[in-house]
Amino acid sequence: MKLSIFPSAFLLSLLSFSHSHPLHDPRSEVNLVRRNNTEPNATTILTDASTTTSVPPTLQILANGNQAFRDRMNQEEPGLFQNLTEQGQSPPFMFLGCSDSRVSEFTIFDALPGTLFAERNIANQFHSSDPNAHSVLAYAVAVLGVQHVIVMGHYGCGGVAAAIASPPSTSMDVATSAVQTWIEPIRELYQSSNRTEIVQLREQNNNQTVVGAPGINDPGFRALVEENVKAAVQRIASDNVILNHYTTLNSPNTTQPGGTPQDVFIHGWVYDISNGEIHDLGVSVGPPGVPIPAIPFSVVTPGTVSA
Repeated sequence: MKLSIFPSAFLLSLLSFSHSHPLHDPRSEVNLVRRNNTEPNATTILTDASTTTSVPPTLQILANGNQAFRDRMNQEEPGLFQNLTEQGQSPPFMFLGCSDSRVSEFTIFDALPGTLFAERNIANQFHSSDPNAHSVLAYAVAVLGVQHVIVMGHYGCGGVAAAIASPPSTSMDVATSAVQTWIEPIRELYQSSNRTEIVQLREQNNNQTVVGAPGINDPGFRALVEENVKAAVQRIASDNVILNHYTTLNSPNTTQPGGTPQDVFIHGWVYDISNGEIHDLGVSVGPPGVPIPAIPFSVVTPGTVSA
């Protein structure tokens, strides 16, 4: 039985990812093969007593990549795997990012395993009602002792684009309904924001019967990506996990599973998929009375498009 790697056509239409999330490009497989410095040879495996099949090149790419990763780590960071196994993890960062395949946290920071405790979902959202994201935040702060919580949005985000575009006019299947429900808070942000670029895009779209996905460099689209990150930063900063943690900082002799409570800072950043650069949105939050550390990334100027 052959499994398709393509989502339903209806879901593709819903998210209007043709601009922001190209789902399959044969060149991507070639690039992965080149990166792994080996051709994806088809390997024959036994699936049951009477049937054999071959590993498809797309899956072989992953095996080749894993081997290349292990070889590189063993050469450049000997003992890393053993140390992480024996000593456990103590990452300084929690990363809340988008599920987009182009925004992998370890790739864009060129980071080693054990650096970032991660939670990713469509359009990097945080809601206290989401038990997944909420439990990741709680574990990161109270048990792992992370010092920085990073909310990372990215320009060209398909989830944000779908929140701007018209919702499906016909009945929705299960997949489409799930995505539409998830992006509803961003659609509400789009409708209520008073940021100039978003207001202008909203007014422009009000004249259209059916609104399509915006271009990646549309100022309103970029602004909504940024405002969505800011909203997540504020939700995290006002969450009881963070508020309770800040209270413990002022309580003498307080300990947590991860040890003595540390200052935790929440940052809002945005990644530019067109050039790989990270920008700061200038909305970092920290414990009351504690200065925000200097951020090593340039601050986004509203209304501009990076070269």
